[in-house]
Amino acid sequence: MIDPATIAWRDTMRPVRLYWLDARLLVLLVLWIFVPAWWTTALAAAGMIAFRLAEARGYRPQAALRALRARAAGRRPALHFRHVRRFVDFG
Repeated sequence: MIDPATIAWRDTMRPVRLYWLDARLLVLLVLWIFVPAWWTTALAAAGMIAFRLAEARGYRPQAALRALRARAAGRRPALHFRHVRRFVDFG
């Protein structure tokens, strides 16, 4: 028999979910419960739809938020142009 205390590590990397909702969406639902207005309803619905579509395309919510943040930041060089070392041929 397998001791349940030794296999508890298996579930540590699973995302926290409430049925099909990611746990991060519960923040939007709590906001909707405490501030029942049309804009919170629209925000909660848009968040649920956006995360559901991202999951359908194969993104996890963390990866979808990271991709959104990277797209909003735009393309940035790693170093300033003055600090980039140029190639030199001494031969």
